[in-house]
Amino acid sequence: MSKPKSQLDRAIHFAIDQAERVGDPLLLPLPLKIVYLVQGAQGVIDNGGLHFFFGHDWHGQPPYAVFVDAYRAIGAVSEADALASAVASFPFADPHKHECQRREFIEQFLIDKDRTRHRPDSPFEIYDICGSEAVWRQLSAYVAAHAESFPP
Repeated sequence: MSKPKSQLDRAIHFAIDQAERVGDPLLLPLPLKIVYLVQGAQGVIDNGGLHFFFGHDWHGQPPYAVFVDAYRAIGAVSEADALASAVASFPFADPHKHECQRREFIEQFLIDKDRTRHRPDSPFEIYDICGSEAVWRQLSAYVAAHAESFPP
């Protein structure tokens, strides 16, 4: 017998389904957009760190500020600040639009051949929010506070 889905799991699946339906997640109603952005960003970060988050373009190349704002909206202020600081570390404007430049910048901090470890002074180590359980707790609380936006 499978474990019943939590309120957060149901909200995440609903937000993803709605984003696929509308085509642009930034057009979702605010609570769905927040859930979609935070779960997507934190899921990628938890799987590979900030360099994974920045390693590829996000669909539609949204400005990174939308992710920072989504973290702030759920109360994950320290994680939002860390993400904003990592974004600010790029030495060029609009890093969300420049995948190749981002990758080149990230690569200068790599210290091993398998391309997974960064120097300790790397903004992708200093500001990393990988594995932040607080984000998931705060996202769950956000969903509970906006339960009317999600199916039961």
